[in-house]
Parts: sequence; structure tokens; C-alpha cells
Amino acid sequence: MLKFFDLLPTVLLSAFLMLSCSLKYDEPVNTEDISPELQFTKVDYKRYKEKKLDTQIKADILERYRSDGSAYAKNAEFYSWNKDSELTTEGSCALLGIDSSNDIYSLFNSIFLHNIEQNFQLKATNLKWNGKTEQLVSGKDDTVYLIRDDIEIEGTGFSASGISRSFTFENSVSGIIITEEEKDEEIQ
Repeated sequence: MLKFFDLLPTVLLSAFLMLSCSLKYDEPVNTEDISPELQFTKVDYKRYKEKKLDTQIKADILERYRSDGSAYAKNAEFYSWNKDSELTTEGSCALLGIDSSNDIYSLFNSIFLHNIEQNFQLKATNLKWNGKTEQLVSGKDDTVYLIRDDIEIEGTGFSASGISRSFTFENSVSGIIITEEEKDEEIQ
């Protein structure tokens, strides 16, 4: 004769299985949100403005999503030129997120940026560029390395303005800053 306690594990398991099944078979799944509309490999994308090369992105994989118009590039290299067809910026990152409708670009892992016009280089793991406000920011706790003729510093909480051509670090920084006096001593 079975006792109630002998059946308890079976009853609990059955009740758990019946209550935990929450699939809604009558609701369609929208795969457009999770699957790319287009996917390309070994991409060399070039954008022209006024018949002049403006932007170039090379990537191992480029995916474009219909739902929000976003795109993602894996192992990306990117270049931009000014109106005089002079290269102004070059860089690379492991993952590039592109929100073209809002002009926002998110860069992740192994980031290298070289701004030729302003003569500086950045190395970081997480950066976001807002093309409308011309702001480049890192995560609050993410380390950014900045190299320029007179500066080699690293810090966290990086922010830079393309309009004012200035940058700040929210937290303390470390590195080397060469002053005019030190440059004069190096020349002699």
C-alpha cells in the first residue's frame, strides 16, 4: 500500500511541470527583432557625400536589423575623410554597434582610435560616439589611454568634445605630461 509521502515527490513534480509551462502557442514570435535582415562577410563599406569618400568600414561580419535600423560589425576597421578628401580619423574595434537613425556609434573591446587632425590616439574597451553632439564617452569605470605629442595618460570616466576639442577624466589619471620647459630641455 502506497502512503501519501511516497507519492509526494511525484505529485510535486507533476504540479511543477504543469505550472511551469508558459509557452503561448497562440502568439506569433517576431524573429525580425532577433535575426538580422542582412548579413555580410568580409565587408568593405564605403559612403560618399558630394561624390567624395566620407566614411569606410571594413569588417569580418556586418549585420543589419530591420526592426530598428541598427547594424553591428565584428572586427571592424573604420576611416573618415574631410571635405578636402584628407583622412581625419582611423580606428578599429572588436565590435561596432551602429545606430544610424540617432547617429550613435558604440565601440567595444580592443578599441584603437587615431584622430589625425587633432594628433591624438586612444585605446579603450568601451566607447560611445554621439555624432549629433560630437561627444565621445567611456563607461564610468572603464580605463582609457590617451596619447598625444605632449601627453601619455590613462584614467577612467573619459569624455571628449569634438566641438570644443577638449577632454576630461571623471576620476584620477596617471601618466606623463611634458611641459614647454621640458621640451626646451630635450632640444638642447
